[in-house]
Amino acid sequence: MRAPVPALRLLALAAMLLLAGLQAAPPACAQMKGQAADRPEAKAPREIAGLRLGADIKEFGSRVSPGTPEVDAAVRYLSTVAVEVPEGFRSGYVTYGNCEQPGRVVRVKMNYADDSRAFYEKILTLLKQRYGEPAQWRGNPFGSLRIWKWSLTDPELGDISLILQYYSGDDDTFTKGNSIRLSAPGLIARNRDCWAAAHPDGKGAQHRGGRLKDMEAGMPH
Repeated sequence: MRAPVPALRLLALAAMLLLAGLQAAPPACAQMKGQAADRPEAKAPREIAGLRLGADIKEFGSRVSPGTPEVDAAVRYLSTVAVEVPEGFRSGYVTYGNCEQPGRVVRVKMNYADDSRAFYEKILTLLKQRYGEPAQWRGNPFGSLRIWKWSLTDPELGDISLILQYYSGDDDTFTKGNSIRLSAPGLIARNRDCWAAAHPDGKGAQHRGGRLKDMEAGMPH
């Protein structure tokens, strides 16, 4: 049975209105992208426990522990010193450059006094609230190593790396408990390039490199 003409006209009009509405409304994903783009980027941190990236190590002279700075034989353009820490931390270390602007702080690492997983989760939640979701995750299948990394930008120092780590295993390669690390990769790279330019023949480095010819010479005894 054929539908009356007025009914057909009403159906056509409804279809036209529905199509016009769909064309006018932006896709949900586009709205979400627009909202994300409008959200201001979090300000990159530069300081923790009173120790500031980009500062001169001399500013913290009263907090630097006595002793010779630690210098990695493979990274001789950087030095690391232990520092006195405020309440809530068990230890702390500051790394500074030895070539480009010698003494300028490029990394700060602090170890929290509370080494529990619960404390780690609490700090992680606060960091996400302040700096958004981290950019990178590292860990192991056992859950004993949990590392989150944020990659942020500072108008003066450039890239800022913020790393929160929890470790409860037995490998002394990793710091046990909870630790947080702030670093300026750009400042580190500038010291590396400065050192390489000052020692083009490899002098100043304590490692010789090359392949191990005698495997026994490379084994522990």
